[in-house]
Amino acid sequence: MLAEAALTELPLWAGLALLALAGAVAAVINTMAGGGSLLTIPVLIGLGLPPGLANGTLRVGVAVQNAASVITFHRRGVRAYRPFLRLVVPMVVGAAGGTALATRLPDDSLRIVFGVMLAAWAVVLVLRPGRFLESPTEPRPVGWLALVLSALIGIYGGFLQAGVGFPLLALLVTYLGHEAVVANAIKMMLVLAYTAISLPMFALAGQVAWREGLALAAGAMVGGWLGTRLQLRVGAKLVRWVVVIAVGISGIAMLRGALG
Repeated sequence: MLAEAALTELPLWAGLALLALAGAVAAVINTMAGGGSLLTIPVLIGLGLPPGLANGTLRVGVAVQNAASVITFHRRGVRAYRPFLRLVVPMVVGAAGGTALATRLPDDSLRIVFGVMLAAWAVVLVLRPGRFLESPTEPRPVGWLALVLSALIGIYGGFLQAGVGFPLLALLVTYLGHEAVVANAIKMMLVLAYTAISLPMFALAGQVAWREGLALAAGAMVGGWLGTRLQLRVGAKLVRWVVVIAVGISGIAMLRGALG
Protein backbone atom coordinates (compact mmCIF):
# COMPACT_ATOMS: atom_id res chain seq x y z
CA MET A 1 0.00 0.00 0.00
CA LEU A 2 1.10 3.61 -0.61
CA ALA A 3 1.11 4.50 3.09
CA GLU A 4 3.28 1.54 4.03
CA ALA A 5 5.64 2.21 1.12
CA ALA A 6 6.00 5.84 2.22
CA LEU A 7 6.90 4.84 5.76
CA THR A 8 9.51 2.31 4.65
CA GLU A 9 11.23 5.06 2.67
CA LEU A 10 11.74 7.24 5.75
CA PRO A 11 15.31 7.72 7.05
CA LEU A 12 16.10 5.66 10.13
CA TRP A 13 16.05 8.66 12.47
CA ALA A 14 12.67 9.79 11.12
CA GLY A 15 11.18 6.32 11.52
CA LEU A 16 12.37 6.09 15.12
CA ALA A 17 11.08 9.60 15.85
CA LEU A 18 7.70 8.61 14.40
CA LEU A 19 7.65 5.54 16.64
CA ALA A 20 8.43 7.65 19.71
CA LEU A 21 5.59 10.02 18.82
CA ALA A 22 3.22 7.10 18.18
CA GLY A 23 4.27 5.56 21.49
CA ALA A 24 3.50 8.78 23.36
CA VAL A 25 0.07 9.22 21.74
CA ALA A 26 -0.78 5.54 22.23
CA ALA A 27 0.23 5.69 25.89
CA VAL A 28 -2.03 8.68 26.54
CA ILE A 29 -4.93 6.86 24.89
CA ASN A 30 -4.20 3.62 26.76
CA THR A 31 -4.05 5.26 30.15
CA MET A 32 -7.26 7.22 29.58
CA ALA A 33 -9.37 4.60 27.79
CA GLY A 34 -7.67 1.90 25.69
CA GLY A 35 -6.80 1.05 22.12
CA GLY A 36 -3.44 2.76 21.79
CA SER A 37 -1.84 -0.36 20.33
CA LEU A 38 -4.37 -0.15 17.52
CA LEU A 39 -2.37 2.88 16.42
CA THR A 40 1.17 1.58 16.96
CA ILE A 41 0.72 -1.75 15.16
CA PRO A 42 0.03 -0.13 11.75
CA VAL A 43 3.02 2.20 12.25
CA LEU A 44 5.34 -0.72 13.07
CA ILE A 45 4.11 -2.70 10.07
CA GLY A 46 4.30 0.38 7.87
CA LEU A 47 7.98 0.76 8.83
CA GLY A 48 8.64 -2.74 7.53
CA LEU A 49 8.20 -5.06 10.51
CA PRO A 50 6.28 -8.29 9.80
CA PRO A 51 3.07 -8.63 11.85
CA GLY A 52 4.53 -11.20 14.25
CA LEU A 53 7.56 -9.02 14.96
CA ALA A 54 5.34 -5.94 15.36
CA ASN A 55 3.11 -7.82 17.80
CA GLY A 56 6.06 -8.65 20.03
CA THR A 57 7.86 -5.31 19.65
CA LEU A 58 4.93 -3.19 20.77
CA ARG A 59 5.10 -4.93 24.18
CA VAL A 60 8.30 -3.01 24.98
CA GLY A 61 6.40 0.26 24.83
CA VAL A 62 3.43 -1.26 26.66
CA ALA A 63 5.64 -2.36 29.56
CA VAL A 64 7.23 1.07 30.00
CA GLN A 65 3.94 2.93 29.55
CA ASN A 66 2.16 0.84 32.17
CA ALA A 67 5.05 1.08 34.62
CA ALA A 68 5.02 4.89 34.33
CA SER A 69 1.26 4.95 34.78
CA VAL A 70 1.21 2.59 37.77
CA ILE A 71 3.87 4.67 39.54
CA THR A 72 1.94 7.88 38.84
CA PHE A 73 -1.35 6.40 40.09
CA HIS A 74 0.39 5.20 43.26
CA ARG A 75 1.96 8.58 43.93
CA ARG A 76 -1.40 10.30 43.42
CA GLY A 77 -3.07 7.99 45.94
CA VAL A 78 -4.98 5.62 43.61
CA ARG A 79 -3.93 2.25 45.04
CA ALA A 80 -6.53 -0.41 44.22
CA TYR A 81 -4.34 -3.41 44.99
CA ARG A 82 -6.95 -5.79 46.41
CA PRO A 83 -8.96 -6.36 43.17
CA PHE A 84 -5.70 -6.46 41.23
CA LEU A 85 -4.40 -9.29 43.39
CA ARG A 86 -7.64 -11.24 42.93
CA LEU A 87 -7.56 -10.97 39.13
CA VAL A 88 -3.86 -11.10 38.28
CA VAL A 89 -3.19 -14.86 38.47
CA PRO A 90 -5.80 -16.03 35.94
CA MET A 91 -4.95 -13.12 33.66
CA VAL A 92 -1.23 -13.91 33.66
CA VAL A 93 -1.89 -17.62 33.04
CA GLY A 94 -4.23 -16.75 30.17
CA ALA A 95 -1.71 -14.31 28.70
CA ALA A 96 1.00 -16.95 28.70
CA GLY A 97 -1.25 -19.22 26.65
CA GLY A 98 -2.21 -16.43 24.26
CA THR A 99 1.42 -15.44 23.74
CA ALA A 100 2.44 -19.03 23.05
CA LEU A 101 -0.20 -19.17 20.32
CA ALA A 102 0.79 -15.81 18.83
CA THR A 103 4.46 -16.80 18.50
CA ARG A 104 3.46 -19.86 16.47
CA LEU A 105 1.08 -18.28 13.93
CA PRO A 106 2.43 -17.27 10.48
CA ASP A 107 2.52 -13.58 9.58
CA ASP A 108 -0.17 -13.88 6.88
CA SER A 109 -2.63 -15.23 9.44
CA LEU A 110 -1.71 -12.54 11.99
CA ARG A 111 -2.22 -9.78 9.41
CA ILE A 112 -5.79 -10.95 8.78
CA VAL A 113 -6.45 -11.23 12.53
CA PHE A 114 -5.13 -7.69 13.07
CA GLY A 115 -7.35 -6.26 10.34
CA VAL A 116 -10.49 -8.04 11.53
CA MET A 117 -9.99 -7.05 15.17
CA LEU A 118 -9.22 -3.40 14.33
CA ALA A 119 -12.41 -3.11 12.30
CA ALA A 120 -14.46 -4.99 14.92
CA TRP A 121 -13.37 -2.66 17.73
CA ALA A 122 -14.30 0.34 15.57
CA VAL A 123 -17.83 -1.04 15.09
CA VAL A 124 -18.24 -1.75 18.82
CA LEU A 125 -17.12 1.74 19.80
CA VAL A 126 -19.31 3.45 17.21
CA LEU A 127 -22.42 1.52 18.25
CA ARG A 128 -21.86 1.79 22.01
CA PRO A 129 -19.35 4.59 22.68
CA GLY A 130 -20.17 4.75 26.40
CA ARG A 131 -20.41 1.03 27.02
CA PHE A 132 -17.12 0.76 28.88
CA LEU A 133 -17.93 3.46 31.42
CA GLU A 134 -21.38 2.24 32.48
CA SER A 135 -21.21 0.75 35.98
CA PRO A 136 -23.65 -0.70 38.52
CA THR A 137 -24.47 1.41 41.54
CA GLU A 138 -22.41 -0.74 43.93
CA PRO A 139 -19.09 -2.54 43.31
CA ARG A 140 -19.32 -6.33 43.12
CA PRO A 141 -16.88 -8.73 44.79
CA VAL A 142 -14.56 -10.69 42.49
CA GLY A 143 -16.32 -14.03 41.95
CA TRP A 144 -15.71 -17.04 39.75
CA LEU A 145 -17.15 -15.39 36.63
CA ALA A 146 -14.80 -12.44 37.00
CA LEU A 147 -11.87 -14.86 37.31
CA VAL A 148 -12.93 -16.68 34.14
CA LEU A 149 -13.33 -13.41 32.27
CA SER A 150 -9.93 -12.31 33.55
CA ALA A 151 -8.33 -15.44 32.11
CA LEU A 152 -10.07 -14.95 28.74
CA ILE A 153 -8.96 -11.33 28.57
CA GLY A 154 -5.44 -12.47 29.43
CA ILE A 155 -5.51 -14.90 26.49
CA TYR A 156 -6.56 -12.08 24.17
CA GLY A 157 -3.97 -9.67 25.57
CA GLY A 158 -1.15 -12.17 25.33
CA PHE A 159 -2.16 -13.04 21.79
CA LEU A 160 -2.85 -9.60 20.32
CA GLN A 161 -2.69 -6.78 22.95
CA ALA A 162 -4.42 -4.28 20.63
CA GLY A 163 -7.71 -3.19 22.16
CA VAL A 164 -7.32 -5.18 25.38
CA GLY A 165 -8.16 -2.09 27.42
CA PHE A 166 -11.78 -2.19 26.24
CA PRO A 167 -12.74 -5.65 27.61
CA LEU A 168 -10.72 -4.85 30.73
CA LEU A 169 -12.78 -1.71 31.31
CA ALA A 170 -15.94 -3.69 30.61
CA LEU A 171 -14.92 -6.17 33.31
CA LEU A 172 -13.75 -3.62 35.85
CA VAL A 173 -16.38 -0.91 35.33
CA THR A 174 -19.45 -2.49 33.77
CA TYR A 175 -19.32 -5.82 35.62
CA LEU A 176 -17.37 -5.22 38.85
CA GLY A 177 -18.58 -1.64 39.29
CA HIS A 178 -15.34 0.24 39.93
CA GLU A 179 -15.22 3.97 39.27
CA ALA A 180 -13.49 4.75 35.96
CA VAL A 181 -10.24 6.18 37.36
CA VAL A 182 -9.85 3.30 39.82
CA ALA A 183 -10.66 0.82 37.04
CA ASN A 184 -7.94 2.31 34.86
CA ALA A 185 -5.42 2.03 37.71
CA ILE A 186 -6.27 -1.68 38.09
CA LYS A 187 -6.16 -2.11 34.32
CA MET A 188 -2.64 -0.70 34.08
CA MET A 189 -1.40 -2.98 36.87
CA LEU A 190 -2.92 -6.06 35.22
CA VAL A 191 -1.47 -5.26 31.81
CA LEU A 192 1.95 -4.59 33.34
CA ALA A 193 1.81 -7.94 35.15
CA TYR A 194 1.01 -10.04 32.10
CA THR A 195 3.37 -8.06 29.86
CA ALA A 196 6.16 -9.08 32.25
CA ILE A 197 5.41 -12.64 31.10
CA SER A 198 4.51 -12.01 27.44
CA LEU A 199 7.49 -9.82 26.52
CA PRO A 200 10.17 -12.39 27.47
CA MET A 201 8.22 -15.08 25.60
CA PHE A 202 8.17 -12.96 22.43
CA ALA A 203 11.86 -12.14 22.91
CA LEU A 204 12.79 -15.82 23.25
CA ALA A 205 10.86 -16.50 20.04
CA GLY A 206 12.90 -13.83 18.24
CA GLN A 207 9.86 -11.59 17.79
CA VAL A 208 11.09 -8.36 19.37
CA ALA A 209 12.88 -5.63 17.39
CA TRP A 210 14.61 -3.90 20.29
CA ARG A 211 15.66 -0.73 18.43
CA GLU A 212 12.08 0.00 17.39
CA GLY A 213 10.74 -1.17 20.74
CA LEU A 214 12.98 1.21 22.68
CA ALA A 215 11.87 4.08 20.44
CA LEU A 216 8.26 3.25 21.31
CA ALA A 217 9.22 3.01 24.98
CA ALA A 218 10.80 6.47 24.99
CA GLY A 219 7.54 8.03 23.89
CA ALA A 220 5.42 5.69 25.99
CA MET A 221 7.18 6.71 29.20
CA VAL A 222 6.14 10.34 28.65
CA GLY A 223 2.67 9.41 27.41
CA GLY A 224 1.98 7.08 30.33
CA TRP A 225 2.83 9.79 32.84
CA LEU A 226 0.93 12.50 30.96
CA GLY A 227 -2.15 10.38 30.26
CA THR A 228 -2.48 9.36 33.88
CA ARG A 229 -2.28 12.95 35.11
CA LEU A 230 -4.81 14.10 32.48
CA GLN A 231 -7.15 11.27 33.41
CA LEU A 232 -7.07 12.15 37.08
CA ARG A 233 -8.13 15.68 36.12
CA VAL A 234 -10.51 15.11 33.19
CA GLY A 235 -11.46 11.46 32.56
CA ALA A 236 -11.45 8.96 29.72
CA LYS A 237 -14.11 10.36 27.39
CA LEU A 238 -11.81 12.94 25.75
CA VAL A 239 -10.07 10.46 23.47
CA ARG A 240 -12.97 8.12 22.65
CA TRP A 241 -13.79 9.42 19.18
CA VAL A 242 -10.13 9.83 18.26
CA VAL A 243 -9.73 6.11 18.94
CA VAL A 244 -12.86 5.28 16.91
CA ILE A 245 -11.62 7.16 13.84
CA ALA A 246 -8.07 5.79 14.06
CA VAL A 247 -9.25 2.21 14.60
CA GLY A 248 -11.66 2.37 11.67
CA ILE A 249 -9.06 3.74 9.25
CA SER A 250 -6.38 1.30 10.39
CA GLY A 251 -8.73 -1.68 10.25
CA ILE A 252 -9.86 -0.95 6.69
CA ALA A 253 -6.29 -0.32 5.53
CA MET A 254 -4.95 -3.54 7.04
CA LEU A 255 -7.84 -5.64 5.73
CA ARG A 256 -7.21 -4.31 2.23
CA GLY A 257 -3.54 -5.20 2.56
CA ALA A 258 -4.32 -8.69 3.86
CA LEU A 259 -7.03 -9.59 1.36
CA GLY A 260 -6.05 -7.65 -1.72
